Amino acid sequence: MVNVYLFPADEGDFIWVRYGSNDKFSNIIIDGGTKDSAAEYAELIEYIDSRNETIEALILTHIDYDHLQGAVSGIAILHEKILRRTIKRILFNSCRGIMREQGGIGKKCAEDVLKGQIPTEGYGIDDAVAFMDLLKLKHLRNRLVDYIICGQVWQWGNGEIIRIISPGKKELNHFLNMWEPYCQNKQVTSYAGNMEMTADNLNTLMSDKLGNDPSVNNAASIAFLFEYEDIKIAFLADARPAVCVRGLKALGFDRYHADLVKLSHHGSKNNTSDTILKKLITQNYLLSTNGNAQKVPNKAVIAHILKNAEKEPIQVLCNYDWWEIVYYGKYFTQEDKEVYLDTDKLRLILLNDEGTKVRDGLKVYGER
Repeated sequence: MVNVYLFPADEGDFIWVRYGSNDKFSNIIIDGGTKDSAAEYAELIEYIDSRNETIEALILTHIDYDHLQGAVSGIAILHEKILRRTIKRILFNSCRGIMREQGGIGKKCAEDVLKGQIPTEGYGIDDAVAFMDLLKLKHLRNRLVDYIICGQVWQWGNGEIIRIISPGKKELNHFLNMWEPYCQNKQVTSYAGNMEMTADNLNTLMSDKLGNDPSVNNAASIAFLFEYEDIKIAFLADARPAVCVRGLKALGFDRYHADLVKLSHHGSKNNTSDTILKKLITQNYLLSTNGNAQKVPNKAVIAHILKNAEKEPIQVLCNYDWWEIVYYGKYFTQEDKEVYLDTDKLRLILLNDEGTKVRDGLKVYGER
């Protein structure tokens, strides 16, 4: 049995995967949302500890604030005894890990240079440095796996298989090179933009071109395939689709049938492609976003999902009813409703604490 919890995390990601059988369960926590999720993040770790269970991995996919801040602030709340008792490993690509594995001998690690120089307002790298300092403070550095790259396959003895499909070596090199200019100039890393919402019909948007995310942070995202028994889920973080396609190929997959796919970058037009939709085949998508001031999800992404669908209905499982609270019920045109929503070809599902059954052995929840 696999239960996936897609917690409301503002515009970010905060996901808990609980899997096992016969009252013996293992846990993976993916990202931690914004700093507003800190208390819930800490409470989740305490809950797992109270059940005498362990966390096989905390996976921090990349350094953007809407994925990392909640984890940093949540871990800071907890006593190190709980953390050390519960957390087995932490997967996070650090500057030091990339330098160790991909070169950089003789260079100073930016994590060291930036200590004590972190601005009060910043984006990404300051949170990453704070996270590395926190791991040292909580005596968790020995749990850190700080070089995650496509092609790696992890098995931790509980029946799970984790197959890494992003990032590649090139993406990690670009990410590493980003730290130095930040260190010298206090540059704030940019957030990849998303196209504005359009009132065009879904059928019209099927011919709309999808973009290419310029964000170095997102390109270095840890994306992976999770397998337990016969259940398969793809967690794409904010990764670039072309990187994920290469990662699938590196693992020997031309096409991969998944029970569930977490859409990359909250449904951004710049992080989905027709190719990835044809390679990662599913009827069920996770979408983690509050709409982020009408930036996501881009309607063209949903149009291309429908265009490439091999089976219907397509289900989009959400942690917010963004189509109502942000778009005021005007996201879909009358034609969209008549052709796709009213005919049940497209289902938008707001997750709750009762859960939604995806298939036998797999349920998705919006709250614990």
